[in-house]
Amino acid sequence: METKGKTPILSIEHVYKKFCTDIRYNMIYGMVDLVRFNQSTGQLRKREFWALDDINIDLFSGEIVGVVGANGSGKTTLMRMISQIYPINKGAIYVKPGLKITAIFALRTGMQQLFTGRENIYIKGAMYGMTKEEIDAKMEFISDFSELGDKLDRPFGNYSSGMKARLAYSIALATDPNIFIVDEALAVGDSVFKAKCFDNLKSFVQQPDKSVLFVSNNIKKVLKIATRIVVMDFGKIIHQTDDIQEGLLFYVRNCLRDLDEDQIELRLNRVTDYDM
Repeated sequence: METKGKTPILSIEHVYKKFCTDIRYNMIYGMVDLVRFNQSTGQLRKREFWALDDINIDLFSGEIVGVVGANGSGKTTLMRMISQIYPINKGAIYVKPGLKITAIFALRTGMQQLFTGRENIYIKGAMYGMTKEEIDAKMEFISDFSELGDKLDRPFGNYSSGMKARLAYSIALATDPNIFIVDEALAVGDSVFKAKCFDNLKSFVQQPDKSVLFVSNNIKKVLKIATRIVVMDFGKIIHQTDDIQEGLLFYVRNCLRDLDEDQIELRLNRVTDYDM
């Protein structure tokens, strides 16, 4: 698929993902699907629902796409499908050949409290699929970007939450991805490091075949960094726009849709004062 003469580096076409609300039914369906050598029937069964419903997105080089939506709207599920953590029930996800995807869902997952920061670099790097030689080659970059210095040789469990975020984010960035998925990863850490990460993301996408999917409900962050916005609700994409301000106002108003107009305006003004 091409748009305005450009070919996307990631294309999501009519993607669906279903889950089951009952663990007993879920286990039965899992066994049935295994016996049939099929992960999906493509149809809803009893107690199942569509967590993602006909998702279509193209991601182009140079973009930072902000993905917003109320809790449970399907944002993280979609990112996990792009990362091939979840299988697709219907539809397809195409990635430009040779490109690498790195996703951050829980920054400190896999990090060991009793090991040093440096030892954790090897552990986390291996989780991202890096070889020891690749990690060695990136060690200086990780040290410099995290700004931890000799603290890398201290136990990870003694780090502050901000230090842990610095190290984990730096390791993810060191994988040198083409498509970088940041899912609420910058919700922790100090303000100076967050600003450094945002500046880095802006320069990151200036390189060929580099883009970012930035998943967050922090309106101020999305407003500052995104070049396009996608609004999700109940597993669907309900709005896409290059006008970030308009897109975020649409998102907030959609969250307040059950209120009357006067209440919406009052809440909207409060959100604007605090978060925009």
